[in-house]
Amino acid sequence: MLKDLGTPARGLVRAAGLPREIRRRRTVLVLVILASLTLIVLDARRSAGSPVDPLRHAAAAVFGPLESGATSARQPVDNLRDRFAEVDTLKAENEKLQAENEKLTEELRTTDYARNRAAELDRLLKVAPQYTVTPARVIGIGSAQSFNHTVTIDAGTADGVRPDMTVLNGDGLVGRVVRATDATATVLLIGDRNSTVGGRLNSTLALGFLSGRGETGGTMDYKLVDLRARPKVGDRIVTWGSRGNAPYVPGVPIGTVTTVTPNQGTLGSTATVKPFVDPTRIDTVGVVTGPPARPPRGTVMPEQGR
Repeated sequence: MLKDLGTPARGLVRAAGLPREIRRRRTVLVLVILASLTLIVLDARRSAGSPVDPLRHAAAAVFGPLESGATSARQPVDNLRDRFAEVDTLKAENEKLQAENEKLTEELRTTDYARNRAAELDRLLKVAPQYTVTPARVIGIGSAQSFNHTVTIDAGTADGVRPDMTVLNGDGLVGRVVRATDATATVLLIGDRNSTVGGRLNSTLALGFLSGRGETGGTMDYKLVDLRARPKVGDRIVTWGSRGNAPYVPGVPIGTVTTVTPNQGTLGSTATVKPFVDPTRIDTVGVVTGPPARPPRGTVMPEQGR
């Protein structure tokens, strides 16, 4: 029994009941720690004859090529990753530039439209400076199945627009209002077959009537009241007005005579008139909603004693 006890330390270990494998691992760990401390102390002298130098050179000879090979193998992967990052950056910049380009293009289009509409309004005021004009914009065109040449504008009775009011733009006469709602109105174009406008030659002041042909270009036929009068190519025609300025006010440009054809078997002639207004490009128009400002007329008095 005394032999089995051994030294006191051994007896304590055995008393603790630790397995043999754990004791062996602890012993190996202590030896490794002591060896590491010894190598650190020896290498700290930094002398040429350090016993650690051969180990260091051997490790460099073994692990150096491996590290270089790993670096070389990793380099294409790093380059590919950088290339993807660069592509993503360029793609984001490209999308940003495209968005800015679209925005600038839209602003340019809007600016052009606003500039053109402002020019139309300015010309509109020059065509009828003496009348009260309500500006409007064309928002629809009549159906071809109805065989009527009409447009719809965004002004109605709430804006003072009523049927039988003159409609014009910066080029001249557009037509007359035939129907009106609270917010919109329908305008019959002068080129419609049901349209008749009284026109006066600028050159001779001769009166006549213009009738629409129902053509897309708005071409009209012009016949003078005086059958002996004969219009000339290039003559300009303006409205000579209606009673109460409805449906047409006087002095609005209509168009230019392009051809003159004598009437067969009768006196007079028929002229073909090209309107100043292109019915396919109408945007901003004005409705004459008020009479002109008329100055008081003077009176002519006979001389006394006569």
